[in-house]
Amino acid sequence: MEGKKVSIDEFIQMFGTEPSDENLHIMTQQFVKTYHTFGVDPIELVEGFGMDWVQTLLEYNEQIEEYELCAIFRDLINDYKQK
Repeated sequence: MEGKKVSIDEFIQMFGTEPSDENLHIMTQQFVKTYHTFGVDPIELVEGFGMDWVQTLLEYNEQIEEYELCAIFRDLINDYKQK
Protein backbone atom coordinates (compact mmCIF):
# COMPACT_ATOMS: atom_id res chain seq x y z
CA MET A 1 0.00 0.00 0.00
CA GLU A 2 3.08 2.21 -0.10
CA GLY A 3 2.44 5.52 -1.86
CA LYS A 4 -1.35 5.10 -1.84
CA LYS A 5 -3.62 7.39 0.13
CA VAL A 6 -5.97 5.65 2.51
CA SER A 7 -9.37 7.30 2.71
CA ILE A 8 -11.27 7.46 5.96
CA ASP A 9 -13.67 4.81 4.63
CA GLU A 10 -10.72 2.52 3.86
CA PHE A 11 -9.28 3.21 7.32
CA ILE A 12 -12.56 2.12 8.90
CA GLN A 13 -12.67 -1.01 6.72
CA MET A 14 -9.09 -1.91 7.66
CA PHE A 15 -9.28 -1.20 11.39
CA GLY A 16 -12.99 -1.65 12.06
CA THR A 17 -13.31 1.75 13.73
CA GLU A 18 -13.06 5.43 13.03
CA PRO A 19 -9.74 7.14 13.77
CA SER A 20 -9.30 7.75 17.49
CA ASP A 21 -8.65 11.14 19.01
CA GLU A 22 -5.05 10.03 19.47
CA ASN A 23 -4.81 9.19 15.75
CA LEU A 24 -6.26 12.57 14.83
CA HIS A 25 -3.97 14.38 17.26
CA ILE A 26 -0.89 12.71 15.74
CA MET A 27 -2.08 13.40 12.20
CA THR A 28 -2.74 17.04 13.10
CA GLN A 29 0.79 17.41 14.44
CA GLN A 30 2.31 15.80 11.35
CA PHE A 31 0.17 17.89 9.02
CA VAL A 32 1.05 21.17 10.74
CA LYS A 33 4.73 20.25 10.93
CA THR A 34 4.76 19.56 7.19
CA TYR A 35 2.68 22.68 6.48
CA HIS A 36 5.33 24.82 8.19
CA THR A 37 8.19 23.18 6.28
CA PHE A 38 9.84 25.58 3.86
CA GLY A 39 8.98 24.89 0.24
CA VAL A 40 5.93 22.69 0.83
CA ASP A 41 3.07 23.49 -1.54
CA PRO A 42 -0.07 23.68 0.62
CA ILE A 43 -2.27 22.42 -2.23
CA GLU A 44 -0.05 19.36 -2.68
CA LEU A 45 -0.19 18.81 1.07
CA VAL A 46 -4.00 18.73 0.97
CA GLU A 47 -3.89 16.38 -2.02
CA GLY A 48 -1.39 14.16 -0.22
CA PHE A 49 -3.49 13.82 2.91
CA GLY A 50 -6.80 13.80 1.05
CA MET A 51 -9.66 16.25 1.43
CA ASP A 52 -11.62 13.82 3.61
CA TRP A 53 -8.79 13.71 6.15
CA VAL A 54 -8.24 17.47 6.11
CA GLN A 55 -11.95 18.03 6.76
CA THR A 56 -11.86 15.46 9.57
CA LEU A 57 -8.82 17.16 11.11
CA LEU A 58 -10.68 20.48 10.96
CA GLU A 59 -13.67 18.95 12.75
CA TYR A 60 -11.45 17.28 15.36
CA ASN A 61 -9.66 20.54 16.11
CA GLU A 62 -12.99 22.35 16.40
CA GLN A 63 -14.04 19.81 19.04
CA ILE A 64 -10.90 20.40 21.10
CA GLU A 65 -11.12 24.16 20.52
CA GLU A 66 -7.80 24.55 18.67
CA TYR A 67 -9.14 27.46 16.67
CA GLU A 68 -5.80 28.65 15.29
CA LEU A 69 -5.34 25.24 13.70
CA CYS A 70 -8.94 25.31 12.50
CA ALA A 71 -8.19 28.53 10.64
CA ILE A 72 -5.27 26.86 8.85
CA PHE A 73 -7.38 23.86 7.85
CA ARG A 74 -10.31 26.07 6.80
CA ASP A 75 -8.11 28.29 4.64
CA LEU A 76 -6.43 25.30 3.01
CA ILE A 77 -9.79 23.68 2.25
CA ASN A 78 -11.09 26.91 0.72
CA ASP A 79 -7.90 27.42 -1.33
CA TYR A 80 -8.03 23.81 -2.52
CA LYS A 81 -11.65 24.13 -3.60
CA GLN A 82 -10.81 27.29 -5.57
CA LYS A 83 -7.85 25.82 -7.45
